[in-house]
Amino acid sequence: MEAWELKAGLEVILGSANRELTLSDLARGLRIDELAVEDVLRDLEADLAAADRGWQIRHRAQGIRLESKPQFAALPKAAIPEWAPRPISEQAIEVVAIIAMKQPVSISDINAIRNVESTATLQTLRDRKLVARTAQLGPHREKYWRTTPFFLETFGLSSLDDLYKEGALEKTFPSMYVGVEADDDEVDQAADGESQPSPATAE
Repeated sequence: MEAWELKAGLEVILGSANRELTLSDLARGLRIDELAVEDVLRDLEADLAAADRGWQIRHRAQGIRLESKPQFAALPKAAIPEWAPRPISEQAIEVVAIIAMKQPVSISDINAIRNVESTATLQTLRDRKLVARTAQLGPHREKYWRTTPFFLETFGLSSLDDLYKEGALEKTFPSMYVGVEADDDEVDQAADGESQPSPATAE
């Protein structure tokens, strides 16, 4: 195929897939080697970088996929209401954040951290494909849990390493930090009050 045909074919393959594709997948589809696929990918990425293009290529942990640019991401959900994501409860956010940071982790560990029974919330996260069981079992054959590639996609992460960047946790799980920030402000205000003696007691 000509260079333009390879680029168009790559765009069709990525646009038709409902999951990440590896270089091997793309090479098989285009019938070229992986090094050639990388060249075509670079050309397509350069084209898609134009302001009048709505798609972008994302390199995620499981492979490569075509995604809408952030400024256009809400448009399909507005046009097709059933595509709109269901909101995630604060309880579910707490549980998935624990799993993301501690994985692999057992339900007993999650319960101990939250000090509340979390089985139902964990099942909800599993039904939504945000978490899954690992093949690993604990010393008492308890099940361990991990996040899924769909978790990364849902929270806009390229990999779990993104969670360890400065400010990433607050951005990813904002509802967990609202109370903490408020408490910190109260502590700061209290400290300021203690550090400033009143005129009546000042020497």
